[in-house]
Amino acid sequence: MSARPRPEPLRGFSVQIPVRFAECDAYGVVWHGHYALYLEQAREALTARFGFTAAKALAMGYRVPITRMEIRYRAPVFADSFVLVTARLRPPEVARFLLDYEVRGESGGLLADASTEQVVVRSSGELLVTLPAGLRKMAEAILEFQNGMERTP
Repeated sequence: MSARPRPEPLRGFSVQIPVRFAECDAYGVVWHGHYALYLEQAREALTARFGFTAAKALAMGYRVPITRMEIRYRAPVFADSFVLVTARLRPPEVARFLLDYEVRGESGGLLADASTEQVVVRSSGELLVTLPAGLRKMAEAILEFQNGMERTP
């Protein structure tokens, strides 16, 4: 199976992640469940860059759980390599974050693409409809960053 080329790589915040032998299964490829960790690492690095972490959300009285995750595996990932995981936030319309991801190999081939959905919940369990000001500010900063990437050749 070979990676399907994408016309242009996803533009967003990227992190390079080393693939460790311990992440591989009996077939010698990265076990499918580890991709969720790669996506989480990219998402956490993205939001942390703009001053927001899961711990900060809890301190503000919010939880932002994943409610949906979809991963499409395109090609295998092997140990002793690196993957580049890119996360891109879609503009939020309500108190929900939708992110798109790509996992690419060292040669740039597309290994997987994915999306996640997160909702905003008060610590009391109340599902919010409107994005709180602090989270809205973070989302606006991320979108501005992404828009700047699109203008860069």
